[in-house]
Amino acid sequence: MQTSFITAPPKDLVLEEGFRFTHGQTIAPFTIRYETFGELNTDKSNAILVCHALSASAHAAGKYAEEDEKPGWWDGLIGHGKGIDLDKYFVICANIPGSCFGTTAPQSIDPATGKPYGSRYPWPAIEDMVHSQKILLDRLGIPHLRAIAGGSQGGMQVLMWAAIYPEFMDSIITMATGAAVPVQGIAWHIIGRKMIESDARFNGGDYYDHPEPLRGLQVARMVGHMTYLSAKALQSKFGRRRRGATRQFEIDSYFEYQGRKFAAQYDANSYIRVQAAMDEMDLEEQHGSLRAAFARWRGRTLLVSFDTDWLFPVAEVERVETAMVANGTPVQHERIASPNGHDTFLIDYDLITPAVKTFLSS
Repeated sequence: MQTSFITAPPKDLVLEEGFRFTHGQTIAPFTIRYETFGELNTDKSNAILVCHALSASAHAAGKYAEEDEKPGWWDGLIGHGKGIDLDKYFVICANIPGSCFGTTAPQSIDPATGKPYGSRYPWPAIEDMVHSQKILLDRLGIPHLRAIAGGSQGGMQVLMWAAIYPEFMDSIITMATGAAVPVQGIAWHIIGRKMIESDARFNGGDYYDHPEPLRGLQVARMVGHMTYLSAKALQSKFGRRRRGATRQFEIDSYFEYQGRKFAAQYDANSYIRVQAAMDEMDLEEQHGSLRAAFARWRGRTLLVSFDTDWLFPVAEVERVETAMVANGTPVQHERIASPNGHDTFLIDYDLITPAVKTFLSS
């Protein structure tokens, strides 16, 4: 398997007419930041859409320059000779509405006021993320997809695609995801969002006159990490070990580092909105049943679950599998054992690559 590669810089699609959100608001103009990897073939039959999770971006793979410290967030899976092989496929990844990495977001400047949208930015839904991707694909002249793939919240977008645009793709791949976030995950998310909203500097979402990262966002990220790691990973990585001769636990130091790092590059308004969209999605509630949600989806499906995933336990993936199988949909469910919890889809490429490569080549 080859190492990373040099990719083209991100591109912007500007919708001068604006983008209308599911809950009714419209922002105009509206920019969608996206990246593409590989080459689109003549008949446009090799395109794969990759959907990113909460804190990621359109930069799914590759480096912009050799000296970049890290490649894109799914570089271990996307590349020449890798699971999603760029020698065969053309990959598109778009930054979702609400995210702070290029697509019009709460921190973007409202041309009508000259100030960030802040608290006035709409609360997006998973449907908005899917609709924005569909608009982009239409503008790129891609009439059909070979596959759509994603993990965690990205996987939720994939399932939403299967529910509302079931004839647009041949197959779907989801990892560490389900049709709705289980209540224990919602509970952790709510605690994190309340920490942000209770930060004295949050000011209802209008805090951009003070550029320092919010402490509330740092702590919310620490809470979020509890849903990404497994009990086994926590024990093996940190246990009850202290830092040197101090009283500080290693896990405390790790959380502080992760919180500061995240808050320095992510926006609090984006965090609470994108995460809330994740919590609000419930295909069973929206359609009456999961069988009804996937009633029109007949494409090939690869579901990947991980035995130590707290956020989306294997049983949540099995609910999706059961509904699709009952509809007669061809489903392959790979149950993978790993100590790395929810984050396995971003770490253990040796475990997930074989299933993805075989599935796409079938």
